[in-house]
Amino acid sequence: MVLHIKLMEKQFEKLNSHLSNIDFRLLPIAQVAQYLIDSGLLENLAAQLPEISTFLHRTFPSEESKLFMADVIHYLGISERSYYRKVAAGKLVPRKWEGPDFFYRSDLDEEREESKRRGRI
Repeated sequence: MVLHIKLMEKQFEKLNSHLSNIDFRLLPIAQVAQYLIDSGLLENLAAQLPEISTFLHRTFPSEESKLFMADVIHYLGISERSYYRKVAAGKLVPRKWEGPDFFYRSDLDEEREESKRRGRI
């Protein structure tokens, strides 16, 4: 019985040591969180989340396949000249990653609907 109690005491000591270690490691995170709250940065960040989300979705690769200029011209039923005009006007905004500019199909939804409306496709 006494051996059992001593083993339990050792386990409690280990547990207490682990908890103290966790508390020590979480302290800097808690300080940063408190600073973000006190300074108002967290509220500003929350207000800008939609723009940040849009930026991240436009910047990083998607699971969709990439469409390059020739693919976009075919997909939208437009000429090469129209393609360049739409890019210059900001109606088509190519993504830039490694290699040539490209689009995802979801980037072209509005222009695809316009092409359908005009009877190009």
